[in-house]
Amino acid sequence: MLSKKLFSKLKPKGSALLLSFFIASFSFSAMASNDGAHSGYVAQQPLPTAPVRDCAWYDAVCKVKFDIDYVKYLNEKAQVNAINYQNRYNAKYPIVLVHGVSGFDQILGLVEYFQGIPAELREGGAVVYTPNVTAWEDAYVRGEQLMAFIENTVLPETGASKVHLIGHSLGSPTSRYVAGTNPEIVASVTSVNGINYGSGFADWGYDNLFGTVLEGPAVTLLSLSGNLLDALAGNPEYSSDALRTVKFMRTESALAFNQQFPDGEPTEYCGEGANYVNGIHYFSWGSTGTFTNALDVSDPLLALTDALGYWNGEASDGLVSKCSQHWGEVITDDYSMNHLDATNMLFGLHNLLETNPKTVYENHASRLRHIDAI
Repeated sequence: MLSKKLFSKLKPKGSALLLSFFIASFSFSAMASNDGAHSGYVAQQPLPTAPVRDCAWYDAVCKVKFDIDYVKYLNEKAQVNAINYQNRYNAKYPIVLVHGVSGFDQILGLVEYFQGIPAELREGGAVVYTPNVTAWEDAYVRGEQLMAFIENTVLPETGASKVHLIGHSLGSPTSRYVAGTNPEIVASVTSVNGINYGSGFADWGYDNLFGTVLEGPAVTLLSLSGNLLDALAGNPEYSSDALRTVKFMRTESALAFNQQFPDGEPTEYCGEGANYVNGIHYFSWGSTGTFTNALDVSDPLLALTDALGYWNGEASDGLVSKCSQHWGEVITDDYSMNHLDATNMLFGLHNLLETNPKTVYENHASRLRHIDAI
């Protein structure tokens, strides 16, 4: 529906019924011709062509006709602009946001992992899902869960044939697992601060905690925290395995995973990979920094993990090094955000001098809508 503010700019109040009719007509025709799209997809509408005034100076009838045609043109242009604005984030395929390690979709309906982002995208017509996969597990187990969710929930509910996957942190290899094992249901994979070449902090943790007297308590604490998060998120049947997760996030394991699922891998470390492989688009963006907002209680923790991790001279976001975040077409890697800011956590307390994380996702949804139309 058009907002009252936008509607008042487009048409007099008495024309509301006419405008609604045009929007419904455009929407129906757009949806009817897009096989494989979700049921609410509305393609970008082309703007009408402006009439040309070629009247002789003495031809009053021609001038009147031009004026009428021009008013009609302005009216049609306003209607098309309204439809396009309503659908500015309406990609052809549903967008699935995949959380990272120790993550969740939302807790008790109050705290979101991708804080406020799904609502922003939906305001622009996007169809968005935020599945909950096991908080502490490797990308193989989580990938199977994600694939089942897409096949059993997203595709049947929307009528779509594919999805756009946007994975944060461990959500990146989780999404790449689905793309590699079932490419027919994936239109694109986007890595956000992704653990694509492992985590330097996971390397440190494995070397300094595991195999010592601290291993048992650390694994138990992390696994229990994962079970609690999953229960609060509505999946008490999940069982976290922190040891397997940390082993997977090590550089050595990440490289082995990349050999199995290489599509989109950069041609050299810290470089870019192919944007389009086997029918799937690959993108990534990332950031560096730890202290970004004085009110964010998670910033000191990320500063600590940044100080402990093995980064080989690279900057990190507190959990993942800058170059490890590269995959496919690299949109950027230098946002001033830490690992949690990348999903607008906690409670949207990001760097106020940097681009709002919501805007980053909005821009990408527009990008996905564009490539879907090509």
